[in-house]
Amino acid sequence: MINKDSYHQKLLRDLSSVHDFHRPPQEHFLKLLYSSLSDARGDPSTYLPHSDIFYCRAALEARFPDRQFTIAEVEELIYEIYGVKY
Repeated sequence: MINKDSYHQKLLRDLSSVHDFHRPPQEHFLKLLYSSLSDARGDPSTYLPHSDIFYCRAALEARFPDRQFTIAEVEELIYEIYGVKY
């Protein structure tokens, strides 16, 4: 027997996959990656940041709610503070 999602479960799944329109287009990494893979002339080496960067950005934005951080800024902060290059 297949369990079907309720209306609310489907709505939550749909909303969780919506793009963050407050971010610049160059920060839609998955969309850029999939479009480059589907394009016959595309470059399969499109940059996809490590998931740790996204978690760190979420933590920083929770700590500083008036500020939005770019992925490049978060990578630079991690490198300056911890010396880790992603």
